Amino acid sequence: MPGSIFPPQLAFEPLHPTFGAECHGVDFSRPVDPTTVDCIRSGLAQYGVLVFRKAQLDDARHVAFASEFGQLDDSTPYIKAGRKHRLAPYTELFDVSNLDDDGNVVSTDSLRFQLGLGNGLFHVDSAFNPRRAGISILRAHELPPKGTGGATAFADTRTAYADLDNETKAKIEDFVVDHSLWHSRRLAAPDCEYLKSMIPEDHFMGRHKLVQLHELSGRTNLYIAHHAHHIEDLGQEEGQTTIRDLLKHATQDKYTFEVEWENNGDIIMWDNTCVMHKACRGSFEGKYIRDMRRATVHDSSSTAWGLNEQTDFRAGMP
Repeated sequence: MPGSIFPPQLAFEPLHPTFGAECHGVDFSRPVDPTTVDCIRSGLAQYGVLVFRKAQLDDARHVAFASEFGQLDDSTPYIKAGRKHRLAPYTELFDVSNLDDDGNVVSTDSLRFQLGLGNGLFHVDSAFNPRRAGISILRAHELPPKGTGGATAFADTRTAYADLDNETKAKIEDFVVDHSLWHSRRLAAPDCEYLKSMIPEDHFMGRHKLVQLHELSGRTNLYIAHHAHHIEDLGQEEGQTTIRDLLKHATQDKYTFEVEWENNGDIIMWDNTCVMHKACRGSFEGKYIRDMRRATVHDSSSTAWGLNEQTDFRAGMP
């Protein structure tokens, strides 16, 4: 990264030809200074995904680090609705582990496991909420044994958009997509009886433009995910065909890569407004702990709320 304001000890090692980098030189043993935060922010704008090895943050320092990048989302609405929060008192951390409320590995035939399968489809965080997610900061608290799976994969929606032909770009330029949490969950677990009863049309959907300017980099990207239920003003069949074609295009091997979690304490942060991600499955499921904890920074761009009313509503509430 050029420029004299950047700390000389920081380095970005690319992980893919078009996006993603491993960041070296951040001292996480103390509060990260503002100059380093600015450098990380600039690196994230360029690469979309940053990996930090052996950061070794605890819950409190994880929250403190994430808060340097903006206003944090929190789990308070879910707690008020009656859900137990395993990571209390840190309501700014989301439990994305394979553990139940008592810390036991969830069974692969449980409803909680079925509901979590949607995380294994390429998506962006909180597209289904009124205000979408900006930066996600995911930390490995306790990993399963090496070789049992659990990597995280990413897809570059900026380069994917740039590579579309001009005819397709013109066709999709003004499309508005409605995103549903229940839609992606049903796609991932089509045989789940509970999800068969959850009709997406009966629940809130987040409305966002399909083609967007990524303001931090000045590049145009697709804002798409497996949450995408339909395209407004298109028939359901035509809209779903368009969504499937764009997802297939954006998740080709040339736009994706996987990050293997190597150590407890590793951190990956990514910009949901220009990359998709998914959790990779493995033999650890139902057997070994995969305790992952995520802090989520609200998007602060001009399109953070999409075409939605600005409310505190969260999808997936009981």
